Order: sequence, then C-alpha cells, then structure tokens
Amino acid sequence: MNILEHDLNLIYAAILKGGLRQYKYKNSNLRPFVQQPEGKKGAIFGFRSKEAMGVARGVVLTSEEALWENENSFTHWTPNVFRYGTYTDDRRLFVTGHKDQNLKQINTFMIDIDVKVGQSCSGQDIMDRSIDLGFLPTIILETPGGYQVYYVLENPWFISNASGYNSVKIARNVSNNLRRYFAEELPVDMGCNHFGIARIPRNDNILQYNSEMTYDMQTLIDWSFQYSADNHIDLEKPRLYLLPKKSKQKNAAWVNQLLNNTQIEGDKGLLGRNSAIFTMALAYYSSGETQENCYNDMDVFNSNLGNKALKDTEVRRAVESAYSGKYHQAEQEKIDLLIESWGSQKTSKALFSKRKGDSGYRSHPSTWYKFKKDRSERKYSHKHEWKADLLAFLKDKSYTYKPYFVTTKRELAEELKIPNRSLDKVLKEMQQEGRLFYSVKAGRGGGIRIATRNALVQTILNVKKEVQSAYVDAILSLFPVAGKVVNQLLKAHKINDKVCKQLDFGELDTG
Repeated sequence: MNILEHDLNLIYAAILKGGLRQYKYKNSNLRPFVQQPEGKKGAIFGFRSKEAMGVARGVVLTSEEALWENENSFTHWTPNVFRYGTYTDDRRLFVTGHKDQNLKQINTFMIDIDVKVGQSCSGQDIMDRSIDLGFLPTIILETPGGYQVYYVLENPWFISNASGYNSVKIARNVSNNLRRYFAEELPVDMGCNHFGIARIPRNDNILQYNSEMTYDMQTLIDWSFQYSADNHIDLEKPRLYLLPKKSKQKNAAWVNQLLNNTQIEGDKGLLGRNSAIFTMALAYYSSGETQENCYNDMDVFNSNLGNKALKDTEVRRAVESAYSGKYHQAEQEKIDLLIESWGSQKTSKALFSKRKGDSGYRSHPSTWYKFKKDRSERKYSHKHEWKADLLAFLKDKSYTYKPYFVTTKRELAEELKIPNRSLDKVLKEMQQEGRLFYSVKAGRGGGIRIATRNALVQTILNVKKEVQSAYVDAILSLFPVAGKVVNQLLKAHKINDKVCKQLDFGELDTG
C-alpha cells in the first residue's frame, strides 16, 4: 500500500484501542449533536519535536479528535495510554504523567533501531528478521536515526496495581526479549523506555503498515517464556544482585563495579555515564544516604573518567533527579544493562559480538569491532556483499502484483559483476537460507524467475482479499519451495485456511 493511502486516523485508532475518548469532552467540532460526551478514559502525550520531548514540553491529549487536529504536526507521542496527564506550569507548556506507574493500558511494543555511521540496516533487514521470528511488524517507521518497529496487540493489556504491578513486569519481560531477539542481528537501542515516548506515525515516515498484523498478548508471553528458556536468560543474572531484603542497595557489588570503572563513556544506544550516575544515585537514595554524600561520591567517580567526564551540572542534575522522590530504587533492568556493558563480571553472551568495520579487531568495554578494507580497495568481494547487492537489486524490480523478476543468469551476473559460478553458489545458499526463491526454465524463451522472501510476503499481505488465494496459488506454482514461508505466514496470521505443500530443495530443478 502506498504511504499516501494510509489513513492516519484509522492507524491511531487501531493503536490506541479505545483508550481515549473519540471526541473532545468539551468544544468538539466533530461529535454528532445527538451523542453525549463519553465517560472518563485515559490520556496520552504529544510532542512537536525531539528537543521539546527532551524537556517534556508537550501536549496532554485525551481524545482521538485532538490527534486528528494535529495530524502530521507531532513528531513523538505515547502510544500506550496513561490514567491521566497534567501540566507542571501555569502556561500549560510542560507535561508530566508518562511514567510506568501511571500506565492504564499497554497497546503496543516498540523496538528502536539506531543506525550509526558506518552501520547498515534496511527495512528489508527488519522484515527478514521478523519473518524468522514468526511475527511481522504492524508498522515500521523510518526515523532520522534509523527505524521504529511497532508490534500492536489485538486487545489492550490493562494494568493493575495489584501484586506490585505484575502486569507491567510481564509486559516488560516480553518487550526485553523482543529487543534481545532483534539485537542479535540489528543495532537495537536497549536502553530506551519500554512503554513511554515513541515516534508517531506520519505520512512522511511510514515505511510499512500491515493492519492485520496484531498479536494476542498470551501468544507473545508464551514466545517470550520459551525464548528466555532457550537463551538461559534467567541463568545469566549474577548472584551479586541477590541481596537479603534488609540489605542496602548501595552495598551491592554492582555499585562497586561501576564506581571503580574509569572507562565508562556515552554512546548512542548504550547506557553510559549519565545512566550510571543516575542508577547509582538511586541506590544511594534507597539506602538512606544523604544527597550530599551521594553527590560527593558521584563527583569522584566522574572526575576519574578523565577527559570523558561530564559537566558538573549534569552530575548534579542526575543526583537531584534520583533524590526527587519520584523513584523508589534502581531498577534491575537498568542494572543488568549497565553491568553487561561496563561491569567487570560480564553477564551477557552478546557482549563480545563482532561488528563490521578495516583490518583486525579493536577492543571496547562492551564490544569487539572488526575492521576491514573498504570494498573499493579490495580485488575480490565477499560473498555476503554479493548477497546484499542481489537483494538491493531485486528490491527495485518487484511490486505488489508481480513480486518476482524475470531475467537470465548471464544478465544477472553482468549487472551485479558476480562471476557465474559464484552467482550459482549465492543463489543456492540464499534459497536454502529462505531469503529468496528462484526457478529456472531451460531452452528458448527460458530464464530465471527470482523473488525475495520479503516481496512474496508483501504480496500476500497487500493484495485484495478476493484475489489473495489466487496469488498464493500463483506464487507456489512458480516457487514451490516457498511453501514453508507461506504456511508460516498463513498459520500465524490466519489470512486463510489454505494448506501449502512444502517441497524438499532436491525436488526442484534449480539449474
């Protein structure tokens, strides 16, 4: 579907799940005359720029009508609904209330993908990872720094304060595991708030929208539980966090590890100096330490960072925030992320993952970066680069009603500057990986028909319902080996009840 065809009002309604009034309580320009004002519902927050968001300068919204009036004027919002929202000043410029303790209902999970200079990530990479997961995104937004991925629920997950907000804890576990899954291959920001502010869908940032892709919360909980078991996530938490109930959080070993680390710095998508000071200050606050003693220790810690030290005003601001009374103690989730990045006892198997970059490895407190020569300086290309070239080429050759491209192997090899034998290997490997599908017809009028997995999935999602079944038949007649992918899509999202035959790769004549 073309981005311009999206009705933002319908998208907002699909995300908000009835958490706001449809029309303004007072001064509505749209509410039918005979309809009485709706009862009390929740509130969300809107922000007109990232800078405004950073200082909480925004608007409290209690109706969908207020969103309609501001179409394409907000850059950020809170897609999950809070019990109330209010202003902190008489001029009604600065807002408050977007905290987890004030959540009324969770409507969606968000994954923030930050693409730094030198990194590569595309919408197709996100879709490929999602198809492997078995859950396709409801919305993918393209942002100035990367992407934001929405997984919208079928029904809202209502929040109760019973049992210490266990419903929030359960949702946070799901959110954490979704982020961990995507972070295995993509540059995910693990530190941003799970249910707070996100980019808002606009006509200029919607890369993809699949209205049918909504998810039952219990299904996501079951997946999350299995993912945790498969990855031994609970077993990775070190015992040094497990203190007797009466012990002071300030005396935990993680505080000592952070205080004595002189290498902590700031980086996009990574919890750094500010987060470390704020989290340690919360531990001091919960332990009954005076604010003065806390500041003195944080000042020493900051000074030991040398040329990476923060300004004194930033240190004081972090300590004052921790002692503001808005927080109880340091959150386990933030502690885990900080220790994974900067602790002396590593807790995550992903800490020493390899990243692309020139020759050799360079160490970093939380990552190993591998650097290689620029492609223009090398005589031969790497296989993964040929694969990327092929996917990029095919992306421009497909569209909804014809997701495959017809050519010859010779033309394809010449276009992409790939040796013929190497092209054969790349095609077979990528088909075995499930990233693309192809079939070869020999003789006169023959050639190769080739389609990416992403293009086939998009075709099934985007064609009209009355012709969807016929398109599935057509796709499978050309690419029988795609049956597994199609079956997975149909089963997960109940698009129809068609059963597809899955063939072994050996049954196909792949040339």
